[in-house]
Amino acid sequence: MGTEAGLVLIGLLALATPARAQLAGSVSASSSEMFRGESISSGDPVLAAGISFDTPGGFFAGASASLALNTEVPRISAMVQYAGFATRRGAVSLELGLIHRSYARIVDTDYRRGFFEGYVGAGVGGVRARVYVSPDYLRDGRASYYAEVGAPLLRHEKWRLEGHAGLSLIPYDKGTGRRGLRRYRDWRLTLSRPVGPLFLTLGVNGTNYPVYSETGRGRVFGSVAYAF
Repeated sequence: MGTEAGLVLIGLLALATPARAQLAGSVSASSSEMFRGESISSGDPVLAAGISFDTPGGFFAGASASLALNTEVPRISAMVQYAGFATRRGAVSLELGLIHRSYARIVDTDYRRGFFEGYVGAGVGGVRARVYVSPDYLRDGRASYYAEVGAPLLRHEKWRLEGHAGLSLIPYDKGTGRRGLRRYRDWRLTLSRPVGPLFLTLGVNGTNYPVYSETGRGRVFGSVAYAF
């Protein structure tokens, strides 16, 4: 739900918030803002804040904003708003939601700086999968798709190693004369643990998706977050 920072924030809120909680928040600092394998903060460090609201009936909503820091004037690098419904059927959790994402910077002008995504998701234990559909990620209005799966790989005391894999399906540019969908992959490994009131994460991710910046190599990032 959101940029990579938004996803981390929302996941943190879900972990830190009791089932009957109504309102929760989070603040974090990260070495770079990552989204599906890329830095959308141009590699600059980021301060982020998020707020989440949920009801006992399963409805939820929230928002996050990120401020990129560099040697010049700090700038808003991303904003995310989301809403949806989640429920549990036995050991299986199900969710349905809508996300709006907006970014301060994008390289390829064929893509919008702000767009919507609808998604459906399911989870069993620590394994979670989602499928997203966006009607306006491309400026020409054709639909694009994204699928992801995340799973815990190793747990030892308070340490947790998790893996993520994603697949973007995007129509070829109209000018190429090609039909069908381009396929771009991304991956992520994160090692995390709580330390007192803080949640520390160290990760590496990569993608072959060449929209935001130079790609093809793994990028290391770290973050510290506090939920309240």
